[in-house]
Amino acid sequence: MEKHYPAILRQFMGEERDRSDEFVDQTTKDAARICGASQATSEAAKRPEPLNRKERAAYNEQVRSIEELSLKSWAIQKHLWVAEDDFQKQYANSFIASGAEQKVYLKNDGKKVVKINLGRFHGNWLEYFNRLLFHAFLFPATRYITLGFTEESGVFGVITEQPFFTVEKGASREVIEPYLKSHGFERLKNEDYYNKRNSVKLEDLHDENVLLDNDGHLLFIDPVIYFETVDLKLGGDLIYHFPW
Repeated sequence: MEKHYPAILRQFMGEERDRSDEFVDQTTKDAARICGASQATSEAAKRPEPLNRKERAAYNEQVRSIEELSLKSWAIQKHLWVAEDDFQKQYANSFIASGAEQKVYLKNDGKKVVKINLGRFHGNWLEYFNRLLFHAFLFPATRYITLGFTEESGVFGVITEQPFFTVEKGASREVIEPYLKSHGFERLKNEDYYNKRNSVKLEDLHDENVLLDNDGHLLFIDPVIYFETVDLKLGGDLIYHFPW
């Protein structure tokens, strides 16, 4: 199993126990592999592991552009690259929402949404694709599929697809917190939660990103998932060290 997957993700993908990856699409896995190879062979990876936020930011700045060059070259070869003008021609009239992280467009069938993510919540793209893979196992009902890649005003972006739900209301903290606590997550502050055993942090779980369906089930639409690295200093048991 590839080392660019955090330990807990490797477990879910079958390295340490038998678990189907039917919910994980090949394009997302390939993109994670390309980002992992880009980071592992970079000059930044030859330096000491970042121990604080400043060092982590410097590392991300060096590897992110390399990831984007590799992803774009691969996407063009695989016909997964969508020119910005072509994307707008297809989806501009279907725009329904914009958040801090993504722009959202409704597909013609009304059952799915297409999103463009510019990576604002992640320092590098491997973090983002590992997040999508883990989301598929944690919250399969709202799993993402990577459709392709594009640019928005010159900024690299990933095009994803996700099921669309019509619901009555968002979920309150009073509903979300007990559910996550039963799965090993403790609230850190605001709408952020942390699982010490798995070293996984979930952020941005407010009532626009976690919804209640008509049967009272929670739908986690856009949790921002982080795997703990040394510089986060949260005290987890499965610290993610790649590529060191």
